[in-house]
Amino acid sequence: MSRSYLQSEPIYSLSCGMLIFLFLATSSIVNGQDEQRWFQIEVSIFSNELAADRAEERWDADGLQLIYPANTDELKQLSDLLMIDELLISDNFSSTDIGSENLITTESSPENLLSELERRNELILSKGPFQQSSGSSFQFFDFDRDEFLQLPTTESNFQQTNRSIERSPDHRLLFHGLWRQAVVDLDNSKPIFVRGGLAYGEHYELEGSLILRFNDNENRVVVDANLWLSEFSAVESNEQSWQLPDYPAPFESKETPLIGSPEYYIRQIFHLLQSREMRSTEFHYIDHPALGFVIMVEPYEVPKLPVVKL
Repeated sequence: MSRSYLQSEPIYSLSCGMLIFLFLATSSIVNGQDEQRWFQIEVSIFSNELAADRAEERWDADGLQLIYPANTDELKQLSDLLMIDELLISDNFSSTDIGSENLITTESSPENLLSELERRNELILSKGPFQQSSGSSFQFFDFDRDEFLQLPTTESNFQQTNRSIERSPDHRLLFHGLWRQAVVDLDNSKPIFVRGGLAYGEHYELEGSLILRFNDNENRVVVDANLWLSEFSAVESNEQSWQLPDYPAPFESKETPLIGSPEYYIRQIFHLLQSREMRSTEFHYIDHPALGFVIMVEPYEVPKLPVVKL
């Protein structure tokens, strides 16, 4: 009995040590999160369709530098969880894999049906939802505690604003973002990848990035907007040579042009490059001859994780 007790005692002590370590590690994570200042951010970006306003300023292709900041990331969407391998056609797919009672609704040959399924597969890959990186473990989103996650419209304060923009004959809503994040200084901030409006080949009308950060005194949230609006044409112009930057590496493969899709040329690019200090809970409007956006930031308190009783 004595020997058995002495042998089990170190195991008991080790278990207690592990529990204490896990408790301290969890506490440090929670305390670190509490020290950060979180905000809920909402932004709507829209175009100005009035040709007279767009002609107020002249933009030249020469000297126009459009870049994406390092470590640019995109808002996570709930639809990102929907794409799985089973929705796509595998490389070794053959006509024998087609179940006639489920898929063949016409008298099309198996070859024609395969061509149609491959076309649909291309459409899924080009429009989304986009497949998460292979090998990543599945994890459902936590809308209360996850950063850079697009929130549902029920959390929006811009529903009336967006309806007004969409009803206006002089404007079009191109992008609406609603997310939460810890706001930090510029060196540690994460740029948000922005694209919206109509798609033309591999690019969209609206592209660029947004950065939400603190000013030097950390008493104001600053938005750094680096956005550009492109006008596309099916006819190539010899007046100016406009160039759009390549997408950041994580998004290069997301836009896959369909086979036989038309080629588009850039007729004009309008660049919006502004920084604005903001007071929280106030509605801010950033103007521009070709596009603009409204933005609001509100303090957000991250709820603590529920205590699980064992």
